[in-house]
Amino acid sequence: MKQLFIDTAHRHLTVACVENGVIVSLIHQEAFKSQSEKVMNAIDECFKQAMWQPRQLQSVVLTEGPGSYTGVRIAMTIAKVLASVAPITIYTTTSLQLIAGSNMNTFVLIDARSARVYGGLVDEGRLVDDASIYTIEQVQQLKETHPHWQFVGDLHLIGESDRWMDIEDGILTCIKNARVVDDIDALIPLYLKSNQEYQL
Repeated sequence: MKQLFIDTAHRHLTVACVENGVIVSLIHQEAFKSQSEKVMNAIDECFKQAMWQPRQLQSVVLTEGPGSYTGVRIAMTIAKVLASVAPITIYTTTSLQLIAGSNMNTFVLIDARSARVYGGLVDEGRLVDDASIYTIEQVQQLKETHPHWQFVGDLHLIGESDRWMDIEDGILTCIKNARVVDDIDALIPLYLKSNQEYQL
């Protein structure tokens, strides 16, 4: 199966062509507030590297969030457009699962601004609980009370160096655990804040 993977939810842009569980092309780059300008070129470049034609695409796997208000909508809009013009299957996963990959007991934190983070515990590719919003203090408490967890992502928010796991492992783990979308028209991003809060 030929699958296109897209993540535009966070500061990194990730696009990959995956065939039968093997990544055949990958673009993973810093794209803070520029995902919308770069994503179509990245998709085009991935298809060229994989030597695919658009008509060969069979499914799209995308992260539904959490992340920036604009970012979480970009990949979803692309997937909806593709599904409207071709008989492809859409699958969703989360940006937290992408960052954690297949690692055990991994708490992912993504900057949500205003001294808060989007966070969640991922264990071997599966969210243990729903993604949520945490204060910096809550994350620090979790780190103290759960010494067996590893913390990854925007760790500068808790006074440490950022830590990112292997992106290829993250992509393949997400594809393995992705959920099929039965009603593409009902698909909405994983928003964890109100519209007003996204402006803070």
